[in-house]
Amino acid sequence: MHRAGRILALATALITAAVVGPTRALVVVSDRGSADTTRPSDDPGWSNVGTVFGLTGTYLGNGWMLTASHVGTGPVVLGSRTFNPVPDSTVRLQNPDGTFADLIVFRIDGVPRLPRLQIASATPKVGTPVVLVAHGRNRGEPLTWSGHAGFGWGASSALRWGTNVVAKSEVQVNSTQAFVTEFRKDGATSHEAQAAQGDSGGAVFVKEQGKWRLAGLLYMVAGYPNQPAETALYGNFSLCADLAQYRPQIEKLAVKPMKHGPPKQKDSRQGERVLPH
Repeated sequence: MHRAGRILALATALITAAVVGPTRALVVVSDRGSADTTRPSDDPGWSNVGTVFGLTGTYLGNGWMLTASHVGTGPVVLGSRTFNPVPDSTVRLQNPDGTFADLIVFRIDGVPRLPRLQIASATPKVGTPVVLVAHGRNRGEPLTWSGHAGFGWGASSALRWGTNVVAKSEVQVNSTQAFVTEFRKDGATSHEAQAAQGDSGGAVFVKEQGKWRLAGLLYMVAGYPNQPAETALYGNFSLCADLAQYRPQIEKLAVKPMKHGPPKQKDSRQGERVLPH
């Protein structure tokens, strides 16, 4: 099947998983012990990525969190601190046609001492290097299925970073504008990574004019027809919400501290396919 068709046909939600122990997170080929579980030397925004309900959320700044809508609003852990969500502060981001994307922002009670992340100004082009930071399932044992090599998902989770490049941009999957990375064996990056269960809400960073920008948010994966559950195989895709497309909505909220409460917005899901958790 054509790459774009496979992305559209086989995308599945990055569903929740219980956190068993602090080992590894993203399925990263290099698997260099603790090297990928501490901030990279060229840090794109490591400390701004935390957990929501054991999945992942990204702190934008000024007390605002960003995550996938199917993750939901809940207590946030950033570093060693826990922040409760502000009631009635959740806003679901919209597409130009008024439909809802799989993206929400919400306010937390307290302002962490973290920098405000800058949103990418443009959709990253094919071939653009990216750094992924998320808190999902670890890399398990190597395996081969139907001629495709890869790895199982491990049992435990931790915040981890990995690398990849944009394989396709300007797609729409699950009513969300997106770009895509591909898990590769040939031509892989030094810390080649594929999203796994629990990585929803993780950050995808790119460099614009030498400065790190938040370009995407992990929200789905795509695999082969009938691919076994809980596996990451070469040729799989990680789908990243294209935040440049939602930048005006995000910055309207997050550029300045909230003074008079968040805007009210109806989030009607009547007739919408509910993603599994």
